[in-house]
Amino acid sequence: MESDSLRSSGDFTVVDMWVEGKLRSISVSRAAIEAFLRLPRGASTMTDDDRREFVRTHLAQVVAAAKTQLQSMDPASETILIDAPHTEPDGNKSAADRRRSGERRKGDRRKVNKSVPRERRSGTDRRKP
Repeated sequence: MESDSLRSSGDFTVVDMWVEGKLRSISVSRAAIEAFLRLPRGASTMTDDDRREFVRTHLAQVVAAAKTQLQSMDPASETILIDAPHTEPDGNKSAADRRRSGERRKGDRRKVNKSVPRERRSGTDRRKP
């Protein structure tokens, strides 16, 4: 990637790249990056270099988010803004936290032992001729 296609501008990291057949300017907010990394509020802020490196190493996610954002806006738009979601589902618990808490699959999924019908016990063919 060319060095001039990835730059910081205030609280945004901007990358110029081809998306859906058009050169577009994708702006990723600092809040979006911090939300993606699940950094706690009030944590030390990322430097411009850190944010540029994040966008460079996560280009696939940035492009996917840009394509999703583009679906809900004008397809001829030259700029796409990726910002943090305003609400976080499930009380800010990550999937890993939910798994660790033991809330998944509390009960045994296997069925209780049921008696096998007599015709199946004998080993006879149940198919009709």
